[in-house]
Amino acid sequence: MSDEIEPEPGTPTPSTDYIKDGNDASNVRLIKEYALFLYPDGETYTKPTSTAWQPGEGKQPIGYSSEDGVEITAEAGDTSTIKAHNGDTVVEETSDGNWIIKLAGIESKQEVAEAYFGVKAVNGVLSVTSAANNTKYALVLAGLDQYGRPILLHAASCTVGDREAIKLSSSEEVSYGISFKTFKDSDGKHFDLYGMFPTD
Repeated sequence: MSDEIEPEPGTPTPSTDYIKDGNDASNVRLIKEYALFLYPDGETYTKPTSTAWQPGEGKQPIGYSSEDGVEITAEAGDTSTIKAHNGDTVVEETSDGNWIIKLAGIESKQEVAEAYFGVKAVNGVLSVTSAANNTKYALVLAGLDQYGRPILLHAASCTVGDREAIKLSSSEEVSYGISFKTFKDSDGKHFDLYGMFPTD
């Protein structure tokens, strides 16, 4: 014997269209093309205010990166916990943390090599005296999805974080794997992200 309650004869069947009506394939996005622009501390540039931003005459992006694309991920901040005499947690606070923008440039351009090694090239020479990398950057990541719709990320305050090993090989391209770590700028923002979703 079934526990299902049978509808009364003649009762209309409720519509279930609401379950699928919210699905929209045009909101599924593939980023088919993107460009990363790096601005070392002290280099002037126009800060983006929309996806209509332009990099300025003569400014070039870092070029090709690996087929893995760009990865944007959150890095949680430190959590401070204070316990009372009986073991109860009475205070727990987590700091803001950072955001990580990671990619691997595969064009051996000067600005890519300088970002990776943390030094300015002089007459084509990178004189590396430390493994530390304290150079500050602003960056703009501009992309297009499969419909040609733009997306743009602007981070005004970054430093180079983790770097992947460079392999010198006859079977693989020289790849500069770099993670940029964002910090809050003077306006309190880690970054602005434009065009991530459609707006009315």
